[in-house]
Amino acid sequence: MKTLCSLLLIGCLLFSYDTPVVGELKHLGMTAETEWCRLFEGFCHDKNCPPPTSHVGSCHPEKRSCCKDRR
Repeated sequence: MKTLCSLLLIGCLLFSYDTPVVGELKHLGMTAETEWCRLFEGFCHDKNCPPPTSHVGSCHPEKRSCCKDRR
């Protein structure tokens, strides 16, 4: 019984926290959003897009706006 409880405790401790791999996957998603914005000749802006630009999407971290010049 002690062995079973010990194995269960070890298993819970191993899977109870975010591993570094999960952090890396979040970073990849952030990079993909930013690269998507720059691919369409946009730029990330902290708040609303400035007047000569338009909102075309979002840059993932902090939900920033992806802005592009109107042409």
